[in-house]
Amino acid sequence: MRPPAYPKWPEVPLVQPENWRNLPSKLVRPDFPEIKPEFITSAQPEYAGLSARHIRSGWAHVNYRVMGMYRKVYIDPPKAALPSGFNLLLSDLGLVNCSSHLFGVYAPIPPQISSDPAARLRKCALFRRKVDLYPTHAAVWAAYCAHLPQMHQHPTKLKVYRETSLRTGRASVLRLPVVAVPVPHPESFHALLLFVYTYRKSALINALLPVVVIPPDPPVEPPRAVLVARHAQALARACDLLRLCQLAKNVHGAYRNMVALGVVEDRMWDALEHAWATVLAAMELKDPADAAEAAASG
Repeated sequence: MRPPAYPKWPEVPLVQPENWRNLPSKLVRPDFPEIKPEFITSAQPEYAGLSARHIRSGWAHVNYRVMGMYRKVYIDPPKAALPSGFNLLLSDLGLVNCSSHLFGVYAPIPPQISSDPAARLRKCALFRRKVDLYPTHAAVWAAYCAHLPQMHQHPTKLKVYRETSLRTGRASVLRLPVVAVPVPHPESFHALLLFVYTYRKSALINALLPVVVIPPDPPVEPPRAVLVARHAQALARACDLLRLCQLAKNVHGAYRNMVALGVVEDRMWDALEHAWATVLAAMELKDPADAAEAAASG
């Protein structure tokens, strides 16, 4: 999938550098309900009989590459909803592991803006809701997220025709149903998607903290304290305190999304906790250094 059109770090930091010590030392993981097997099979019936844990870990062995499609749509007043589906042009080979749904990811309407489309048109004529479209496998997300709605609609194959530009000579039009997925921080949703399709903690950590890239998950992981200390030192060398506060917004945004979606996977939470601990440790290392530089220059 083409990376989303978002900067690697937000322009606005999570907090101003002088206030970073007000950040919580840990991000609390709430209790979520159990994953419902019927939600998995309603999204993709071929997953019937597989446990949610098996589906989550099994995708690491599929080595699936997310489809090369990413686009944005804007919902203008007086429109109130996304279309029910979008058509995709695929080679026959692509149908073998094609995505099942399109997730329309967007931020909820701010409280100061009316949820009524007609009222928005009158009071906020320039308001536009940005929606990011991600082709994905709904059953896999249903195995991860306790708060996703039940997804009943399935892809529809519309027609097959000859396409000389393709090696197979044939192409199909597939209509994927759209699932509305409101999250607090759409900018970090792509990082969660990377974990879902790789089951690698390093994929999520590197997406949230892209300044210093850590290697893929080793077969036997050292203690987290060792990894965090090593990662934090490299991050502190590469970033000033402002940049660290910007990266903290990536991590906190992913945390808010995971809470909103009801993510139950332990490895995903371990990766998030690693990223948060690393940012805070890097800030701790950087804060005295910045103070010493300021004193020397003064």
